[in-house]
Amino acid sequence: MPPTAKASILHRVTGVALFFALTFVIWAWSESLSSPEGFNFVKELMTSFVAKFIAWGTFAVLSYHIIGGIRHMIQDMGHWEELESGNASANIAIALWVIVAILGGVWIWS
Repeated sequence: MPPTAKASILHRVTGVALFFALTFVIWAWSESLSSPEGFNFVKELMTSFVAKFIAWGTFAVLSYHIIGGIRHMIQDMGHWEELESGNASANIAIALWVIVAILGGVWIWS
């Protein structure tokens, strides 16, 4: 599969994943704002491995969706439409995402 197809499919998949991941984010935000006890509950919950993994996953899909979206907008302006530059921009977007996702994981688990 060409890099441009991988990047485009990954952008769509992360969009769908964001829809579902935001249910956790909205719930945690709502619960944390409901009362001091709710805030403490969410604060304690966020120390668990599962919650940190969900937070990292949400960060990872959001970061790729933003990176891929910026790439698509640049292409909509007429850039990176040739095969070589399109493949290069797709590979760069995916590589940048991997770096950002790893750094996000380090930040969340530190």
